[in-house]
Amino acid sequence: MIGARYDVAYNDPRFGMPKSIVAKNFLDLRACDMALAYFPAPPEIAELGGIIERLANLESIVTDIVGPVGAEEAVAMRVDVETLRRHARKGPQRSIGTIGEVSWAYALRKPCVLVSDDPFITSHPFTSVQPDWPVLSTLDQAIEVVAGIWQDYAT
Repeated sequence: MIGARYDVAYNDPRFGMPKSIVAKNFLDLRACDMALAYFPAPPEIAELGGIIERLANLESIVTDIVGPVGAEEAVAMRVDVETLRRHARKGPQRSIGTIGEVSWAYALRKPCVLVSDDPFITSHPFTSVQPDWPVLSTLDQAIEVVAGIWQDYAT
């Protein structure tokens, strides 16, 4: 669901509290025919990738440092260093609740398709073993799998 009634910040014991969210998610999973789990990579992963690409030009940066360094490059390097420090302190933020739902699907023998572009998720033992298909990297691939599975049953 999308909206104010199904959000962890919604302080309502019927729908917005952790216990009620878990109960509703488990109820949904027990009632479903198939689970689709989506673990997009946290934004920090892409941000760190950009920093790595910029630092790949370290040779030219060092050359610039030996000579005059432009103000923009100096600021960019300081921002990159601070970003790396911030991410090192807290780590990438992920929605970890979905891994519980993948495990419930596994325990309840519900077919499960998992989509992720996050290297941490794709290499995790629960997400690499419990879904019934190999981890997919895009939602389009998941739609093809789900449609292919149910094609004969949906007509």
